Amino acid sequence: MATEHINRRTFLKATALAAAAAMVQACAPAEPTSAPAPTKAPAAPTNTSAPAATATPEKMTFKEAPMLADLVKAGKLPPVEQRLPPSPQVLTPLTEVGTYGGTLRTAINNVNSLFGDPQAVIGTELVLRIDKDFSTIIGGLFESWEFNSNATEQVLHLRKGLRWSDGEPFTTQDCLFDYIDCKGNKELSPAGPSSAWKVGKAMTPMTMEAPDDYTLKLGFAEPYPLITLRQCFYSGCQYGGMFAPKHYGKQFHPAYADAAALDKLVKDNKFETWMQLMGAKMLVGSTIPAAVGLPGMTAFIRTADDPDHHTYERNPYYWKVDTSGQQLPYWDKVIVYIIADKELLTTRLVSGELDLIGHSAYLKNMELYQKSLDAQKLKIYMWKSTLPSAVLIYPQHTCKDKELREFFQKKDVRVALSISMNRDEINDVVHFGLGEVRQWAMWPDSAYYRPGDESHYVEYDPKQANELLDKAGYDKKDAEGYRLLPSGKRLGWLIEYDPEQGDIPPTLELCIQYWKAIGIELTIKPLNRSLLNERFNANDLIMTTWQGDISDIVWPQNPRAVICGLSNHTWARAWEAWLWTKDRFPDIEEEPPQWLKDQFDDWMAFQVELNADKRMEIARKIWDRYYEELPCFGTVAIPQPVVMKANITNFPEMGAWGYSCIRAVPVNPETFFFKS
Repeated sequence: MATEHINRRTFLKATALAAAAAMVQACAPAEPTSAPAPTKAPAAPTNTSAPAATATPEKMTFKEAPMLADLVKAGKLPPVEQRLPPSPQVLTPLTEVGTYGGTLRTAINNVNSLFGDPQAVIGTELVLRIDKDFSTIIGGLFESWEFNSNATEQVLHLRKGLRWSDGEPFTTQDCLFDYIDCKGNKELSPAGPSSAWKVGKAMTPMTMEAPDDYTLKLGFAEPYPLITLRQCFYSGCQYGGMFAPKHYGKQFHPAYADAAALDKLVKDNKFETWMQLMGAKMLVGSTIPAAVGLPGMTAFIRTADDPDHHTYERNPYYWKVDTSGQQLPYWDKVIVYIIADKELLTTRLVSGELDLIGHSAYLKNMELYQKSLDAQKLKIYMWKSTLPSAVLIYPQHTCKDKELREFFQKKDVRVALSISMNRDEINDVVHFGLGEVRQWAMWPDSAYYRPGDESHYVEYDPKQANELLDKAGYDKKDAEGYRLLPSGKRLGWLIEYDPEQGDIPPTLELCIQYWKAIGIELTIKPLNRSLLNERFNANDLIMTTWQGDISDIVWPQNPRAVICGLSNHTWARAWEAWLWTKDRFPDIEEEPPQWLKDQFDDWMAFQVELNADKRMEIARKIWDRYYEELPCFGTVAIPQPVVMKANITNFPEMGAWGYSCIRAVPVNPETFFFKS
């Protein structure tokens, strides 16, 4: 019998998919729940309301974790019935009611990176939330809401009886404290509220009133039908979002604290100003309370600060129960290790020292994960990613180098750069054949998608790329075959990038070869994110990259790449400054071309349009301009492996992983547990 040989791509694709299928079969519920990427366009917002959860069954008997029961017996906590609200939110576990106990171990790459896997296991609590279908918006801390007829007013209704993790009541006063005393304080917040709480071209801040402890009224200068997208996302979280513990925070605020006592606190904590003290004591990292002692509403609260890990313990006043009346969460603790070296992180995962990794799990490691499935009792779920482009490349149209600025502003040049990239090879080499070649575009199940969006200028054609560059006036070359700029300088530049995103370095290594083949010299340089942001803000970058994360929840509140602005990095810093922050950066800003002004105007119209169909018409104009101009370009879309211990239960086999959905937050991490 002849032996059939298969290449590495085919082998890894087969084994990865087989592993995922095997784990799904072994761990799937009787009726698997599919969780696709966000698919629904925001509906007409007026008079909208959505329940947060099933009503509490009558005469439910509440139970608590043994560690809390011991504290009750010792007189250190009141009984569970007194810690829960009158009508706690009831969550139905995905497969079964859990059992208490255990410590979940995960990891991050630096001390402040509480996004990603910590969110996937600690969860987060927001004003509203994304439901487990990854697209519907439901109640969160606020049970319901409604708008007036023209969406210039929103009234939200807080769940009654909620308590902070230290037992103090949570009321609308905590929202007023955050918005008026913190965001409205010129020393603490010189720029005022963030753009999330401003509306219209004038960016007028919203108003906030609290008729009572459970009713919050927001007012807008223009219709703001999409504010619910803010409230179910990062802007709806604690401190810096839309609420903060007033009873705790006022000891650091001059409007409430005794001046001498506050000055002593500042000096004792080795700060120079009360604002620095406030920021440290109220610190929230990517929606998760990040300071020891800071009360929160999440299932787990930070209790210790160690050099190599963060410790979170269950919140004794957490306001959710399962269908049997057990107060959630099930795990006792979450340990978040700080492991800067990605290879070491992977080693600790496959050696059994970590229990769940998603954000730092890469397709390139699938073979290694495979080998550890049995030995370390792991399982792999292949979630759909919210990354329709794992790497998005941003040429800086307004960079300080005048010749490169002219170069990048030519559409034929941008097309040449895009079609000279061999995305099939990128898929094979970087993503082991498990991705999908496509331009940065919405997924096909998005309401904003139109067939063909992902196909613009992705076909590999170096011959045409060379022809386009010749016609654009860059036909002269030096002895080594590199093209020359009009000044006679070699055509080339530096890409600076954040190395924390593991797919970016190998993708750029390939781009060095692709662009050399069309006569361009590329150099790459990793920078830490803080320095990269500084250089971006100063318009010192020539080209950079970022993950192309997007969804129907995020895009309507953040234009991402379709307009330069309101994203981590963009493709025209000077134009962005002119559009969004005119006169604040006069040394940088520059008037953009008409097509970009039209994008901006349509974006502003999109934000205030009440009619969902008309909003969709505006959206298509915005997307079509983006594909026509191609100001930046994507590479390959990939799935997201989530590797975890096989006994982690109630974690869905399918979901949509990424920033756009706050990882596993929609599927209720507080219901995950270790099954014996």
